[in-house]
Amino acid sequence: MKTIVLLLLLFSCSNLAAQDLSNVLLYEQRFFDSDTCCWRKLANTKEYEKAGNMIVSYLKNNKTHTNSQSLQWHAGQMFAKAQNDKQAIFYFKKTYNFLYRLFGGDEGKAWYFYAKGTVAFIKRDKGKLQKMIQKWDKNLPKDRNYDALVQLYENWDKKYLEATE
Repeated sequence: MKTIVLLLLLFSCSNLAAQDLSNVLLYEQRFFDSDTCCWRKLANTKEYEKAGNMIVSYLKNNKTHTNSQSLQWHAGQMFAKAQNDKQAIFYFKKTYNFLYRLFGGDEGKAWYFYAKGTVAFIKRDKGKLQKMIQKWDKNLPKDRNYDALVQLYENWDKKYLEATE
Protein backbone atom coordinates (compact mmCIF):
# COMPACT_ATOMS: atom_id res chain seq x y z
CA MET A 1 0.00 0.00 0.00
CA LYS A 2 2.84 2.43 0.86
CA THR A 3 4.41 1.75 -2.53
CA ILE A 4 1.17 2.68 -4.30
CA VAL A 5 0.85 5.91 -2.29
CA LEU A 6 4.50 6.77 -3.00
CA LEU A 7 4.06 6.16 -6.72
CA LEU A 8 0.93 8.30 -6.79
CA LEU A 9 2.72 11.14 -5.03
CA LEU A 10 5.69 10.93 -7.39
CA PHE A 11 3.37 10.91 -10.38
CA SER A 12 1.53 13.92 -9.01
CA CYS A 13 4.83 15.77 -8.51
CA SER A 14 5.71 15.19 -12.15
CA ASN A 15 2.45 16.87 -13.15
CA LEU A 16 2.87 19.91 -10.90
CA ALA A 17 1.97 22.42 -13.59
CA ALA A 18 -1.52 21.01 -13.81
CA GLN A 19 -2.06 20.91 -10.07
CA ASP A 20 -3.55 23.30 -7.62
CA LEU A 21 -0.92 24.88 -5.36
CA SER A 22 -3.01 24.07 -2.30
CA ASN A 23 -2.46 20.35 -2.91
CA VAL A 24 1.30 20.82 -3.18
CA LEU A 25 1.34 22.62 0.13
CA LEU A 26 0.02 19.48 1.81
CA TYR A 27 2.91 17.26 0.69
CA GLU A 28 5.34 15.88 3.23
CA GLN A 29 8.60 17.79 3.11
CA ARG A 30 10.55 14.92 1.56
CA PHE A 31 8.23 15.04 -1.48
CA PHE A 32 7.97 18.83 -1.60
CA ASP A 33 11.76 19.11 -1.44
CA SER A 34 12.53 16.28 -3.89
CA ASP A 35 14.46 16.84 -7.12
CA THR A 36 11.46 16.06 -9.33
CA CYS A 37 8.78 18.10 -7.63
CA CYS A 38 7.50 21.45 -6.66
CA TRP A 39 9.92 24.31 -6.12
CA ARG A 40 12.91 22.44 -7.57
CA LYS A 41 10.96 21.81 -10.75
CA LEU A 42 10.33 25.55 -11.03
CA ALA A 43 14.00 26.27 -10.33
CA ASN A 44 15.01 23.87 -13.10
CA THR A 45 13.02 26.00 -15.53
CA LYS A 46 14.60 29.17 -14.09
CA GLU A 47 11.36 30.34 -12.47
CA TYR A 48 13.24 31.36 -9.34
CA GLU A 49 10.80 33.93 -7.97
CA LYS A 50 7.91 31.44 -8.28
CA ALA A 51 10.05 28.75 -6.64
CA GLY A 52 10.88 31.05 -3.73
CA ASN A 53 7.25 32.04 -3.31
CA MET A 54 6.20 28.39 -3.36
CA ILE A 55 8.64 27.60 -0.55
CA VAL A 56 7.39 30.56 1.47
CA SER A 57 3.79 29.40 0.98
CA TYR A 58 4.78 25.91 2.04
CA LEU A 59 6.46 27.23 5.20
CA LYS A 60 3.40 29.30 6.08
CA ASN A 61 0.75 26.71 5.26
CA ASN A 62 2.26 23.32 6.06
CA LYS A 63 3.18 22.86 9.69
CA THR A 64 4.46 19.30 9.22
CA HIS A 65 7.78 20.29 7.65
CA THR A 66 10.74 18.88 9.52
CA ASN A 67 13.54 21.18 8.44
CA SER A 68 12.38 24.76 8.13
CA GLN A 69 15.98 26.01 8.17
CA SER A 70 16.68 24.13 4.94
CA LEU A 71 13.53 25.44 3.32
CA GLN A 72 14.30 29.01 4.39
CA TRP A 73 17.81 28.68 2.96
CA HIS A 74 16.44 27.43 -0.35
CA ALA A 75 13.88 30.24 -0.42
CA GLY A 76 16.77 32.67 0.04
CA GLN A 77 18.66 31.04 -2.80
CA MET A 78 15.69 31.24 -5.12
CA PHE A 79 15.09 34.91 -4.34
CA ALA A 80 18.81 35.66 -4.74
CA LYS A 81 18.81 33.97 -8.16
CA ALA A 82 15.75 36.07 -9.07
CA GLN A 83 17.67 39.18 -7.92
CA ASN A 84 15.13 39.87 -5.21
CA ASP A 85 17.86 40.71 -2.74
CA LYS A 86 15.60 41.98 0.05
CA GLN A 87 13.69 38.68 0.22
CA ALA A 88 16.89 36.66 -0.23
CA ILE A 89 18.55 38.35 2.74
CA PHE A 90 15.40 37.99 4.84
CA TYR A 91 15.28 34.21 4.36
CA PHE A 92 19.04 33.64 4.51
CA LYS A 93 19.16 35.44 7.87
CA LYS A 94 16.51 33.11 9.28
CA THR A 95 19.00 30.23 8.99
CA TYR A 96 21.71 31.41 11.40
CA ASN A 97 22.56 33.52 14.43
CA PHE A 98 25.64 34.21 16.53
CA LEU A 99 24.86 31.27 18.84
CA TYR A 100 25.81 28.90 16.02
CA ARG A 101 29.27 30.41 16.06
CA LEU A 102 29.60 30.28 19.84
CA PHE A 103 28.00 26.94 20.67
CA GLY A 104 27.53 25.06 17.41
CA GLY A 105 30.88 23.32 17.25
CA ASP A 106 32.70 23.20 13.94
CA GLU A 107 29.51 22.49 12.00
CA GLY A 108 27.66 25.43 13.55
CA LYS A 109 30.61 27.78 13.01
CA ALA A 110 30.95 26.67 9.40
CA TRP A 111 27.26 27.29 8.75
CA TYR A 112 27.47 30.70 10.43
CA PHE A 113 30.41 31.74 8.23
CA TYR A 114 28.77 30.35 5.09
CA ALA A 115 25.39 31.98 5.65
CA LYS A 116 26.82 35.29 6.84
CA GLY A 117 29.29 35.32 3.94
CA THR A 118 26.51 34.66 1.46
CA VAL A 119 24.50 37.55 2.91
CA ALA A 120 27.61 39.74 2.63
CA PHE A 121 27.80 38.88 -1.07
CA ILE A 122 24.14 39.79 -1.61
CA LYS A 123 24.61 43.03 0.35
CA ARG A 124 27.73 43.77 -1.73
CA ASP A 125 30.00 43.87 1.36
CA LYS A 126 33.21 42.41 -0.03
CA GLY A 127 35.15 43.08 3.17
CA LYS A 128 32.67 41.06 5.26
CA LEU A 129 32.72 38.18 2.76
CA GLN A 130 36.52 38.17 2.82
CA LYS A 131 36.45 38.20 6.63
CA MET A 132 34.15 35.15 6.74
CA ILE A 133 36.49 33.27 4.38
CA GLN A 134 39.56 34.21 6.44
CA LYS A 135 37.95 33.15 9.72
CA TRP A 136 36.94 29.85 8.18
CA ASP A 137 40.45 29.43 6.77
CA LYS A 138 42.02 29.79 10.22
CA ASN A 139 39.65 27.66 12.25
CA LEU A 140 37.79 25.06 10.24
CA PRO A 141 38.28 22.33 7.66
CA LYS A 142 37.30 23.36 4.16
CA ASP A 143 34.20 21.85 2.56
CA ARG A 144 31.73 22.55 -0.27
CA ASN A 145 30.28 25.57 1.51
CA TYR A 146 33.76 27.03 1.97
CA ASP A 147 34.38 26.50 -1.74
CA ALA A 148 31.05 28.22 -2.48
CA LEU A 149 32.10 31.30 -0.49
CA VAL A 150 35.42 31.44 -2.31
CA GLN A 151 33.53 31.13 -5.60
CA LEU A 152 31.32 34.07 -4.63
CA TYR A 153 34.40 36.12 -3.76
CA GLU A 154 36.17 35.20 -7.01
CA ASN A 155 33.05 36.17 -8.96
CA TRP A 156 32.45 39.39 -7.09
CA ASP A 157 31.42 41.38 -10.16
CA LYS A 158 28.67 38.91 -11.08
CA LYS A 159 25.13 38.52 -9.85
CA TYR A 160 24.39 35.66 -7.44
CA LEU A 161 22.91 33.46 -10.17
CA GLU A 162 25.98 33.81 -12.38
CA ALA A 163 28.43 33.55 -9.48
CA THR A 164 26.95 30.26 -8.28
CA GLU A 165 26.80 28.48 -11.63
